Amino acid sequence: MQDFQPGRYYLMDTDGKACSADDVKVENEDLQALIDAEVHKKSSAKRAPHIELMKKLRLAGYEGLSEPGHIRLTPKGALVFDLLTDRALQIALELGANPVKTPILYDLELKPVSEHAKLFGQRMYKVKSGKRTFALRYAACFGQFSLLSESTLSYRDLPLKMFELADSYRLEQRGELIGLARLRKFHMPDIHILCRNLEEAKAEFGGIYKRCLEEGRKFGWNYVSLYNVSKDLLEDSKGSNYIKSLVKMEGSKVLIHVVPSGTYYWILNIEFNFVSQQGRIIESSTAQIDVGNADRFDISYVDEEGKERRPVIIHTAVIGSLERFMADLLERASSLKIPSLPTWICPVQVRFINVGSDSLDFAKKLAEKFNDNSIRADVDDRSESVAKRIANAEVEWIPYIVVIGKREVDGGKLPVRIRSLRKTLDMNEEGLVKKVKDETQGWPYRPLYFNMLLSRRPKFV
Repeated sequence: MQDFQPGRYYLMDTDGKACSADDVKVENEDLQALIDAEVHKKSSAKRAPHIELMKKLRLAGYEGLSEPGHIRLTPKGALVFDLLTDRALQIALELGANPVKTPILYDLELKPVSEHAKLFGQRMYKVKSGKRTFALRYAACFGQFSLLSESTLSYRDLPLKMFELADSYRLEQRGELIGLARLRKFHMPDIHILCRNLEEAKAEFGGIYKRCLEEGRKFGWNYVSLYNVSKDLLEDSKGSNYIKSLVKMEGSKVLIHVVPSGTYYWILNIEFNFVSQQGRIIESSTAQIDVGNADRFDISYVDEEGKERRPVIIHTAVIGSLERFMADLLERASSLKIPSLPTWICPVQVRFINVGSDSLDFAKKLAEKFNDNSIRADVDDRSESVAKRIANAEVEWIPYIVVIGKREVDGGKLPVRIRSLRKTLDMNEEGLVKKVKDETQGWPYRPLYFNMLLSRRPKFV
């Protein structure tokens, strides 16, 4: 068995063979960027295109009345955020998780809180209340673990999955803050899974691992993975074989960082990283196997023989923080020949542009029909030229633009400008509805968060 040294990095291929990552060069540019950042501590690209795009698309901006690392969302940004919220809940429910809501403040004088906080380090927001000091949560762990510690659990209940979209607070260094990708306040869709033992946890973890990879691929990117693994897990033959099975499931080489045994509450912590076109590493999805917090928070279940046992806990955020996922979407879009977002998450999916006042009522009626059909449609009824209004819709990355004139009012087909094709095709109303519905099937939907008419809509910055 290979001797893995704590603190060192290794590259493992899909056959389970590992070598030192100190001097390797790989063909996969994304993996090489991860190696450069983690092993050689090279700074990843500073330029973050999503920062310019979040402003250009009027989704988000910095809040001047707060401190750095806290952002505000416009109505369009709030719509995108809420659609991602719905997607996170959709995933959690598909996995069989139980949604909960827990507080954000936790008493640092209580032993389980203080011990967990020490492992997290100095990046906590602290709040004084009377003579006591509280930590603002940096994940959903405190609240979910407290709830579970006071619950009556049987082996029949396991594996038990809990979910919370946790507004989380981390006092990152100012120089580390990067737009939506690294904030001091963000929202983490945290899932915790209680398992009877390590073997059950491994089985559950495999399913979570696969789901994390699948979710990334649905949006067009392949993650490069960093495995933080405790030395004792790698030295155990079953543990080592399990790691190899995960790498095989991923289907590509992974970077392994060996951690001294007992350093953290977890024995395996996998980071799924999106790499931007500029070579910047964005840690997105995460998954951990936790063997320490059940004891720390006094979580137990009763086994088949009536004895109390400590569960093994899986932590995961399948799509990572929502703000960071927004950054991933924008970074990915910036690398495309025709920048665009998936249709289901576009704030406006269809825009109607009336040629003159005599076609405005018809454009409004069409937009109302589409909205009634759960398709977000609006009308650019402003007095600018048609060409300028089309150009504005292009700037907003609207997937479908329809110009309405006399021919369309009289019953002609609709000239649909399709962003992804850079072409205008004649379609009837039903055909356009079907096309949008086909593209958005299975994804969350929310109505417009703003006035359907652009003339009655303020410009948010």
